[in-house]
Amino acid sequence: MKIGWLQDFNIFSVQGGAEMNDAMHFKEGLSRKHRITLFTSDSAFEEQDCIIISNCVTFDRFRLRNIVNSTPNIVFFFHDYIFCRFRLFYPVAEICKSCGYKNYWLELFKKAKLLIWLSPLHREATLASLPELAEKKFALIPSAIDPDLFLMMKPKERHPAYLSVNTLYEFKGKENLLRWARENPKETLHILSQAECYEQFPENVTVLPSLPYEKMPELYANYEYYIELPNTPQPFNRTCAEAKLSGCKILTNKLMGCASWDWFGNPDLNVIAEELKAAPKRFWEAIEERIK
Repeated sequence: MKIGWLQDFNIFSVQGGAEMNDAMHFKEGLSRKHRITLFTSDSAFEEQDCIIISNCVTFDRFRLRNIVNSTPNIVFFFHDYIFCRFRLFYPVAEICKSCGYKNYWLELFKKAKLLIWLSPLHREATLASLPELAEKKFALIPSAIDPDLFLMMKPKERHPAYLSVNTLYEFKGKENLLRWARENPKETLHILSQAECYEQFPENVTVLPSLPYEKMPELYANYEYYIELPNTPQPFNRTCAEAKLSGCKILTNKLMGCASWDWFGNPDLNVIAEELKAAPKRFWEAIEERIK
């Protein structure tokens, strides 16, 4: 099958969570003998049998509509901001309730033969804003993560502190996290952050510089706890799942997508590992079942 994959970024050069996830699915599709072409917003589009639409914030709306209308098989692969620059395509802010583009996107979503979400919470949050999609065929596929990178780390001793990764953003629950730190002054919190920080933090909080992805398994393995308290529904959240695979005890809330999966609370990390390892295979099985 000739498949076009629409994404804002080159998934093989950008290491964001969505891009890493897409790259693993893309490679699995190639191994299944699909002819897949990656199209970004500045690519010349060629006719396809099917298109998988991932993050598409940078695509011109009229161009995207024409692509959808001219392609027989459409799959929408939802991430945390597939079309919205506010990263809030599910209803969290008031602005989402009166979105001027809602009908435009609803029209495109209704043309899809399959909608793919990253967790039960991810779908639930989307349907709260777009209940019309409840009758559409869908699949729930967790983020694709190589669990062996994290299971293999066997630290002799763990730091009795809490780790949090890239959470100094409002939608990631920055205020929730800092409130927790102030309410628990005897606990030590280390926040790994890509964001520049110039503000004063509680004395028990230390902000650490970001690390290359290949260094993350060793970092997680050095901590006893991982904490993340988002204030918007998280579609999945790779960092939380990676910390879990690394043996960290997780402190989060009901807005954590990965925690909405029944298997995420299993004390046997191998059960969680199998679910994540199988994600690319199940992703393509769901697509192949709907589009033949």
